Parts: sequence; structure tokens; C-alpha cells
Amino acid sequence: MKSNIQIPHIYDSYTRRKRQQRFYKIIIATWLATTELLIHSQQSVFAQLKPDHTLGAESSVVKPIDSFSDRIEKGATRGTNLFHSFTDFNVGANRSVYFANPAGIENILNRVTGGNPSNILGKLGVEGTANLFLINPQGIVFGKNASLDIRGSFIGSTANSIKFANGFEFNANGSQITPLLTISVPLGLQYGVSPGAIIVKGDGQGIRDKEDPIIDTTAGLRVKPNQTLALVGGDISLEGATLKTAGGRIELGSVGDHSFVSLTPINKGFSLGYEGVSHFQNIQLSQQAAVDASGLGAGDIQIMGKRATVTGGSRIESSTLGAATGGKLVINATELLEVIGRDSGLGAIVHPDATGKGADLTINTSKLLVLEASGVSTATLGSGKGGDLTVNATDSVQLIGNGTATGLGAASEGKGDAGDLTINTSKLFVQSGGAVSTITVGLGNAGNLIINATDSVQLIGNGTLTGLSAASESKGNAGELTINTSKLFVQDVSQISTSTRGTGKGGNLTVNATDSVQIIGSNANSGVASGLFASSHGGGEAGNLTIKTDKLLVQNRAIISTATVGAGKGGNLTVNATDSVQIIGNGGLYATSGVGFSVTSSNPDTTGDGGNLTINTGQLRVQDGAIVTVSAAGKGNAGNLEINSRSIHLDNNATISADTDTRSVNKDSNKPQATINIRSQDLILRRGSNITTNAKGNNVIGGNINIETDILAAINNSDIRADSTDFRGGQIKIQAQGIFGTEFRDAITAKSDITATGANPQLSGTVQIIIPDADPLSGLIDLPDNLLDAESLIGKDICSKEQIARGSSFTITGKGGLPAESDELISNSPGLVEWATRSEKQEILPLVFRPIERINNEKRNIPNHVIQQAQGWIIAADGKVILTAEAPKVTLQNAGLAHPSCHIYSSN
Repeated sequence: MKSNIQIPHIYDSYTRRKRQQRFYKIIIATWLATTELLIHSQQSVFAQLKPDHTLGAESSVVKPIDSFSDRIEKGATRGTNLFHSFTDFNVGANRSVYFANPAGIENILNRVTGGNPSNILGKLGVEGTANLFLINPQGIVFGKNASLDIRGSFIGSTANSIKFANGFEFNANGSQITPLLTISVPLGLQYGVSPGAIIVKGDGQGIRDKEDPIIDTTAGLRVKPNQTLALVGGDISLEGATLKTAGGRIELGSVGDHSFVSLTPINKGFSLGYEGVSHFQNIQLSQQAAVDASGLGAGDIQIMGKRATVTGGSRIESSTLGAATGGKLVINATELLEVIGRDSGLGAIVHPDATGKGADLTINTSKLLVLEASGVSTATLGSGKGGDLTVNATDSVQLIGNGTATGLGAASEGKGDAGDLTINTSKLFVQSGGAVSTITVGLGNAGNLIINATDSVQLIGNGTLTGLSAASESKGNAGELTINTSKLFVQDVSQISTSTRGTGKGGNLTVNATDSVQIIGSNANSGVASGLFASSHGGGEAGNLTIKTDKLLVQNRAIISTATVGAGKGGNLTVNATDSVQIIGNGGLYATSGVGFSVTSSNPDTTGDGGNLTINTGQLRVQDGAIVTVSAAGKGNAGNLEINSRSIHLDNNATISADTDTRSVNKDSNKPQATINIRSQDLILRRGSNITTNAKGNNVIGGNINIETDILAAINNSDIRADSTDFRGGQIKIQAQGIFGTEFRDAITAKSDITATGANPQLSGTVQIIIPDADPLSGLIDLPDNLLDAESLIGKDICSKEQIARGSSFTITGKGGLPAESDELISNSPGLVEWATRSEKQEILPLVFRPIERINNEKRNIPNHVIQQAQGWIIAADGKVILTAEAPKVTLQNAGLAHPSCHIYSSN
């Protein structure tokens, strides 16, 4: 077998190549032309910063601070809220607009009533710590150089109004505010028809440098730590934009007509609720856009829309940089979440010097699509625990690499344990380099990988390594990998694996597929096997591999394997398939020690013992070079192989084996030999198929074969062997009702053989064949000694005149029958015999049966006879003759049908 076991990983989604260098050289002429355009733009936009005077004497006032800055003063104060109202509200490029923050004011609320979108091209700020609300139903555009200088939270919205708890609405239609009105904190955002879009542009330079994550960029819109940056409107588009808060909260919400979004004050500003939204709109991140809530403790991010797209190297991230506990990164896309393109992704990372727990990352959607070298991951590079990654996709999850590693991952590269990765969906589809993995390459343990797919899990490699894995590359333990589904399909260079390559323990691989499991290899000579694997390549023990299904198919060089090629013990392989197991075409089921699936992965110095292999199924079929084996090729021992199946068929060079080949090492002969135990109703071997526990090497004894079956048939040079090339032969014990086509022989022949030969005749093993003795008289019953003399009834002329006078009759009708005399032959009658008639009417009395005299079963023990000789007969009312085990006691009133010439008399 020349197939390499490889493990696809996605944990490198947070260690991608360093981002493209910023552009520092700018052509002078281009810069001058751009500057001239910006000057004209400043003048135009400044002219559009217009209060609308709807607040009367409390209307907003714009005062210049210098040639590049303006302050907005006055406004209507109600409690801790300050209201401003503008016909047009824009901030020019390279300009700053600040709101004055009078003492006691906690919220500054600014509405735009003029019917035009707001363009924020420069800096928008608040001089104090108040929160700033900007609502414009027509839309808001933030330019590439837009920024925020706000110590509180910022809520940018295209709502029609802001609602308060006492029923008051601060409406963008220009309604006035009652002077004596007492207003509490904002309750929520009320939207009208066709909410305006929110567009944020940027230079694509806001993504944190992964080589120096502590050093942040200065680009984009950002608020202070523990504050909220929220953009809530119709469609939302981030084009190279940057949204940031250091451990605070970022909200992106895209809502439809007549929506209501609630506002709840929290420690990090505001939490937005979408219970009052009946339908959502779209959110898109492109051109290396960045949404980042990383801080000493990772912040919170919530994305809420119908379709959310992250593409062009864009990233949504909330990472832990210090000792504080991380928050939550939640993506809600009611219809579809797409993550597309190299370096595009979602992430929650604990960075190298951090000790705090990473943020949990949760995706709630109908469909998740991850394409073309993009990734979604949680990880820890430090001592803090990594966050959990959970995907809830009601319809499907699709991970398609198109030849590059793409997918979902949860990893540990440091001392901290990685988080768990859970996928809940109807269909999981992984293709062409797609992968889902949990891994540790440090001291921390890897997380568990759990897949709940109610309909199906499909992995199709198309020539590129594709799969699911839970691995340990170091001292940490690998996680468990569990798949719960109806159908599992793995094909063409796809793998599902748990493994350890260090001293950490490998995780268990468990597949629960209520309908079927199909593992199909590749026709191409890819050098990589498709299959399920639980392996150890170092000192750690491999995990167990368990499959529970109705039907299992392994075909076309596909493999299911537990193996060790190091010091760690191999795991057990257990298959429970209610209906059937089919293994077809050069692949197989393996539990091995020292045996890999390539030249480089085999290791004669392996000291770990191989695991056991158990198959429980209704029907087992192995054919066309396929193999079911436990084996050892190093210093470790092979495990045991046990098969329980109603029917077992091996055809065309199929093999069931527990072979040992340790010619390169000295084996301890006191160690137990490999054993095969088979229980079935019928065991059939055809066309060169074999059951073997052969051994090679010094002091290596042939293994044991125990077969219990009703029927054993071996034909066309099919053998059962427990031979040893260099030492003593093994033991074979066969218990069967019948054996056909094979027999014990001292040496192998061209026929079908049963052998246990050793290195020489004195070292031969033992063969014990047990077939129950056949007793030809068993089941028969002694006939009674006093037999009825048939001739005494038949040989006399019972219808002679003398007999008729005495009332006797005996009738024979139909072709053939009894001879008139006992010494005559039976001959066919050439025709029908006419009835003789009499003129007198005869009285025919009915036949009367008396009940059979029963014997109390409690008084005697009646043996359960296999065959019972008939002791008598009775005639039913319809003329049917019924044979009986005992002669009935009857009083014959007449003979039933009487010849008309015979008189009938009654004795009563």
C-alpha cells in the first residue's frame, strides 16, 4: 500500500503571510490634483452643515474653531439627553466637527431631516464622554479618511426615529420637542420604508499585523475601550473600511422596512436587539475591510443581516491580547454567510503573551459558504484558553478549497487549551482542499470536533487532500472527533482522522451514521488514501475508531485504519453495521503496529502494540483484493480480530488476516500471538481468498484461528493458514455442521488447504476440526410389532353375495389403486368402471368418529421426535384424508361410499 496518511489543517488561518506593504510613494502631480479636489469638496460640504431650526430657540449652532474645525453648540437639553437637528449634516475631508458636551449630558442625539445622505469625510467627535447618535433615513457615507474622536459610544443609523421609554420619538421628519418633556435613555431605533444604506470606505490597511498584533493601525472608525460602535441601517457595505474598538463592542445590523431595533445599556455601551425585525438586508465586507474588537480582553462583535459576505482579504476579528477574558463574536445571517478568497476570514485569537480566555465565535445562518483559501478559526498562541467555534446552519455548510486549504479550525500553539469546534447543520459538504480541524502544536490540549448533520456529510477531494481532523503535534492531547449523521460519504483523496505525532494522546474517532457510510478511493495514482484514520506516530496512544451504521461500503483502495508506528499503543477499530459491510477492491480495514500506508511511514522499530479489530454485522463481503487485518511489523504485538456475522463471503483474492512480520527484530515468544475469532452461519471462500495468521521472524509463532460456523466452504485455492516461516505453527480450531471444498493438509497446495505448518515438521502447529457425528437412525421411531394384515382386508371378496348378506362393503374408485389380490400388479385402468345399481333405495348413515383418548402429559415425558411414522388416518367431512400420529378409536357406522349392490345394516 503506497498511500500517505496526511492531515489537512486550517489553524494557519491566523498565521497567514504578512499583509501587503502600505503605499508610501505617491506621484507628486497626482497628490496635488487630489489636494485641489479635496479643497473644493471641503467648501461644498461645509456649506451643507446646516441646522434646520426645528428646535426653535434651542436650535443647533455651528461655530468655527479654526480653519479646519467646527463646534456644534446649543441644542435642546432634556434630562441627560441633548438633541440636535440638521437639514444637512456632512463633514468635509480633512476637517473636524465636534459636538460640545455640556455637564451632565450622557447622550447627544443628532437627526438629519433634509432628505439627503450624510457624507462624513473627515473627523467627527464629541468634546466630552457622551454617547453620539446620528440618524439619517436617507443614508450615511463614511469616506476613506473618515474617523471618530469619541470617548463614549457611537450609533450611526438610517432609522426614522429614536424611541424613548415614555413614548416620545425623536423623529427625522422634523417634529418639535415639548419644552417641559422629561426624557429617559433611548429605548430603540424605529425604521420606516426602505431604510437608507450605510457605506464605509477605507484604504484596506486596517488589518492587524499578525507578526506584531499589539501594534495596531490608526485607520478607520473607532471608539474607546469598553464602548460600542454600531452601524444599523439598510444595506451595509464596508469597502476597505476599518471599524475598531479595543475590547469594546461593534454592531453591524442591516434591517428591512418598519423594523425596530432595541437599545439596552450595558457595561460596554449598548447591546442591540433584533426581535422587532421581520426581515433583514445585506452586509458586505470587501477590499481588505476589517472589523476588529481585539483588546486586552477580546471585545464583542455582532453582525445581523440576511446575506453577509466577507471577501477580498477582509476580516472580522476579536482577539485577546492580555489577561482579560474575551467576549463573543456572533454572525447572524438569516439566508447566507459567505467567506471568500485568500486571507478572508473570521477569527478569535489568543495572542502569544496573552493569558486571558479567547472569544467564542458563533455563526447562525441558513447556509455557510467558505471558499478559496479563506478560513474561520479560533486559536490560542499563549497560555489562555482558546474560544469555542460553533456553526449553526439550518440548511448546509459548504467548504470548497478549489485546490487550496480552506475551512474551519480551532487550534492551540501555546500552553492554553484550544476550544471546541461544533457544526450543527442538515448537510456538510467539504470539497477540493476544504477542511475542518482541531489541533494542538504546543503544550495545550486540542479541542473536540463535533459534527451533527441530520442529512449527510460529504467529503470529495477531487485530487486535493480534503477532510476532517483532530490532531496533536506535540505534548498536548488531541481532541475527540464525533460525527452524527444519516449518511457519510468520503471520496477521492478525502480523509477523516484523529492522530498524535508527539507524546500527547490521540483522540477517539466516532461515526454514528443511521443509514450508511461509504468510503470510496481514487482511480488516480494520487499517493494519498481516502479513508478514516486513528493513528499514533510518536509516544502518545492512538485513539479508538468506532463506526455505527446500517451499511458500510469501503471501495477502490479506500482504507479504515487504526495504527501505531511509534511507541504509543494503536487504537481499537470497531464496526457495528446492522445490515452489511462490503469491502471491495484493494482497500480494507486495518489495525496495525509498525505498518503505515507508505514506505516512509512504516517503522520496524515500532514498540507500540496494535489495536483490536471487531466487526459485528449481518453480512460481510470482502472481495477483489480487499483485506481485513490486524498485523505487526515491529517489536509491538498485533491485536486480535473478531468477526460476528450471519454470512461471510470472501471472493477473488480477499483476505482476513492477523499476520506478524518481525524479521528485522527479535520477538519474545512468550508474548501472545495474534488471534482471529469468527462466528457465522455460513463462511464462504472463493478464488484465492484466505484467512491467515501467518508469522515471519525469529521466535514468532503463527497465530490462532477460531471459527464457529454452520457451513464452511473454501474453493478455487482458498486457504485457512496459521503458518510460521521461522518458528512454530499456530493453532486452528474449526467447529462446523459441514465443511466443503477444503481439508487439513501438511503443506500448502494448489487446492484449498487448512494448514498450520512450522519451520520444520517438529514445529508444526495444531489443527482441530469438529463436525457433529451424523446418526442415520436419529429421529426415527420403532414401528409397532403387531402390523395390520392388509391382505386380510383386500384379498377377500368382501362384496360377494355372502358378504353382502352380512352387510360388509369395501369400495375402490379411480385409476390404479390396490390390486384385487395381493399377488397381482397394480395396472392403469383403460377406462372408467361403471357403477352397478340396485333398485332399492339404501339408507346411508353418517360416519361417526369418537374422540381420541388423550394421555396426560404430566404423567409421562413425550420425546420430541424429529420424524414420526403415521399410525392411522381419518377422513374429514370434505373427504380429505388426514394421516395421524396415533390410530384413532372410531365406531364405524358405514364405509362412507358403498357399492349399490352391498346392503348396509345398522348395529344400533
